[in-house]
Amino acid sequence: MSSPHHPPMPYSGTSSAPHLDPGVAGLDAPRPAQRRRLFGRGLAEGEPVAGAADVAAWTALLAAPVPSPRRIGVIALKGGVGKTTLSVLLASTLARSRRDPVLLFDTDTTFGSLALRTGVPLQASAHELATAGDPGRFDVLAGALARSADGAWVLPSGRDPEQSAGLTEDVYVRAMNAVFQHFAVMVTDCGAGLATPLMRRVVSGCHSLVLATSPSVDGLLASHNVLRWLRQSGFEALADRSIVAVTNVSPGGAVDVGAARERFAGMAGDFLTVPADRHLATGSRLQLDALESHTRAAATRLAASALGAALATP
Repeated sequence: MSSPHHPPMPYSGTSSAPHLDPGVAGLDAPRPAQRRRLFGRGLAEGEPVAGAADVAAWTALLAAPVPSPRRIGVIALKGGVGKTTLSVLLASTLARSRRDPVLLFDTDTTFGSLALRTGVPLQASAHELATAGDPGRFDVLAGALARSADGAWVLPSGRDPEQSAGLTEDVYVRAMNAVFQHFAVMVTDCGAGLATPLMRRVVSGCHSLVLATSPSVDGLLASHNVLRWLRQSGFEALADRSIVAVTNVSPGGAVDVGAARERFAGMAGDFLTVPADRHLATGSRLQLDALESHTRAAATRLAASALGAALATP
């Protein structure tokens, strides 16, 4: 893993504007969905118990070359299910594993807890970058962005609640024009309400999705409804590249996670759990080194699954 203190290596892959290319999400032509088997396993076969070989394979995938910028969206229909926590976990794990830049882009219009969870000051927001445009050089762009201790660059939806609430589809598109070609991987902390013009634009530019859910009947049902909505709205290929991530899972919980995993077979590309962890429960700045070992392994698997699904697209 690279240290966040090392100078980032500018991204040099090819790029195409994600928000202008609905083909990324499979919207350009109807085609049968391809069932993927992440890491050689069928989703219904059960979540693997991570061993040293598994972690090594996931770590290698996280460092794999990215031919063009990849965008991973993290969504949830309900609040309080760990969406922002998963976004920070993903971006931090990817940033530690790669030498090229990783961006955590907040498109939540409710001015959530991203700054607190990343522990960074709010510098330029999507609004400022939408106005300034692409500076053409990563070092100039980096001067406007904050960087977390784990190495992820952070772009907030706004520096205050009013700015966040004013994030529109137009502002998002112009901010994306300014940043997308400079980052090999982007993790987007999405807002609620997938049917809004802003969220449809964000989702249509993602190569893979992570659906955050609580280990509850209503939480799992909400994720199932998201996947059904994706398939009914022309996002079938993206549904196949979606990962259902059940957060805050404790042994002996009220919900049968194994049965839930079987229920999602054929609906999503992967299903995994993130265990309950005292460090995550504090709600303060998230630090990878403060996590329990099994939580770090879960974060590594989540990041590898999301990036692997994103890399499955052209």
